[in-house]
Amino acid sequence: MKMSANRLSPVKRQSAAGGFTLIELLVVIAIIAILAAMLLPALAKAKSKALITQDLSNKKQITLACTMYSGDFNDWLVPNAPVGPYPNGWCAPAAENWFQAQANTNSDYYTTNTLSPYIAGQIKIYKCPADSIPSDNGPRIRSISMNSAILGGLPTANLQALINYNTGWKIFYKTGDFTQLQPVNAFVFADESMWSLNDGYLQMGLNSPLFPDVPASYHNGINCFSFADGHAEAHKWRGALNPGPTYQKGVTGSNFSPPKGAQDVDWLWCKQHSSFKP
Repeated sequence: MKMSANRLSPVKRQSAAGGFTLIELLVVIAIIAILAAMLLPALAKAKSKALITQDLSNKKQITLACTMYSGDFNDWLVPNAPVGPYPNGWCAPAAENWFQAQANTNSDYYTTNTLSPYIAGQIKIYKCPADSIPSDNGPRIRSISMNSAILGGLPTANLQALINYNTGWKIFYKTGDFTQLQPVNAFVFADESMWSLNDGYLQMGLNSPLFPDVPASYHNGINCFSFADGHAEAHKWRGALNPGPTYQKGVTGSNFSPPKGAQDVDWLWCKQHSSFKP
């Protein structure tokens, strides 16, 4: 008996049954694309959360180092000042920038500074893990700065200019100076935007709505702060600092004025957590 020309052998029938049609392949590809679109936002959110967790851990560690310093030096706070005639500060005695500044990448500054005996070489704690745009000579070591109302044990001969930045506001020299502003509400360290980052002194404008130096928004509108009681928290910006001034490589500035002036919620929050009027 002859096999019909349109009938397949068992082997050929099995091959045909096990294959995919073009439509089936397109359906599978579409399903994979839909699943990827659903998963990518969740993965991005998880990555962002992980970076915030690491940033908070860094802030806790460096603030603990400050607490240990105060314990060794009769409750004096860590010296904090802009670049100038202020020796023995907590960070590099030179400014960072977008270009070739030594302070960008020279770890010697951070293994010989005031805090070096307390951080055991862990200089990564000076860096926000979400600060990913490098300067011309490489990734910067530091992206954090300290509350300018905290001067600590700086030489008294050079303090007046710093005090005059915010006349009438409390300056913190020792741990006992946190009175009306309790340690749990007084910020110590924050991430600073590369729009203004230079030294480690985060100058705040407390008498007028102004950001001489600008807190960063590296975590999609969030900045990680540490406080004088040792805790750290992620704060969501809801005003001019989200997203803040134009942020692009090589663009630097100072004295950022929030469009809403004294009504800006971010400026008000920073003022309330920086100092107080005695």
